[in-house]
Amino acid sequence: MVDIASYGVYVPRYRIKAEEINQAWGRSGGRGEKAVAAPDEDVLTMGVKAARAALMRASLDGAQVEAVYFASISSGYAENALAAQLAGLLGANQGVSVADFGLSTRSVTSALQACTDAMEAGRIGCGLVIASDRLIAKPGSDYELSYAAGAAALVLAKEGFASLGGFSAYSSGFVGRSRAEGQFHGTVDERFVMQQGFLEHISLAIQDLTKVMNITLDQFGQVVLHAPDLRWGNRALAQIGLDPKKHVSTFAQIGYAGCASFLVDLAYALEKLTSLRKILAVSYGPGGSDALALSVEKQPSKMHGLMTVEEQLNQKEHVSYSTYLRYSRLLGGPR
Repeated sequence: MVDIASYGVYVPRYRIKAEEINQAWGRSGGRGEKAVAAPDEDVLTMGVKAARAALMRASLDGAQVEAVYFASISSGYAENALAAQLAGLLGANQGVSVADFGLSTRSVTSALQACTDAMEAGRIGCGLVIASDRLIAKPGSDYELSYAAGAAALVLAKEGFASLGGFSAYSSGFVGRSRAEGQFHGTVDERFVMQQGFLEHISLAIQDLTKVMNITLDQFGQVVLHAPDLRWGNRALAQIGLDPKKHVSTFAQIGYAGCASFLVDLAYALEKLTSLRKILAVSYGPGGSDALALSVEKQPSKMHGLMTVEEQLNQKEHVSYSTYLRYSRLLGGPR
């Protein structure tokens, strides 16, 4: 059995309200806000902060980690070994197993499964899964209201506070949102993508998971849905027949941070859990969906000096639209 021994989350302190973005483009309204990375932050620096928090919470140092798996869709590189760089920055030994995952936000659960498989095969005894993204949307687009930044990490070990009870996947050739390296996401029919992509894929992945594990949906106390839009998550809950009160999401507070959002929301769910029970976590991205079940056996430990997810959500500084553009490197020059 593979357990989650620790987690770490990093949410940039800067925020911009959706209303502020709409006003800049002569539009009215707007709900929620999103996290904005500082000018000197990228997927690597944010990933290091999240990973160090996870190691500190587990009372481990980098040399004790035998694998570092990194997931991101916004690294900005066509060729680079970010997992290896992360391992070095964290103080891992040179014999550490490293792997980079990307091209789909679903890659965060691909990394999680790969680490789990390595542990179950006996190749490693302790692994670190990191997800970090800094999503930049085309100014004036609908995506600009939600594309955000953040990072999170999980330490997997043989003993921890929550066990990974099962995985299930549903894969297809459906793409939905896509982009070329260095380009913005193009406009797609969001209703079509939600119905034929998100809703269908996560529903079938969940259906297969409950069948394989011989469990029912009412056995899950909390649900994490990796949705690029909060409306998609709410629609999915209604279609699947899950109680909306079980849905745990940070979308309204920090927006959509790609691969990182899945682990940030999962960490938030672990912190908010009031009793020991199962958590259903479902990822989604171009190519399909992964569903996994976690059995929480004890409350995760709190450590002095480490902020909770809730505290990071509440520690914020709002910026203007012009400042947001400057921090996002959208006022000329390379992104």
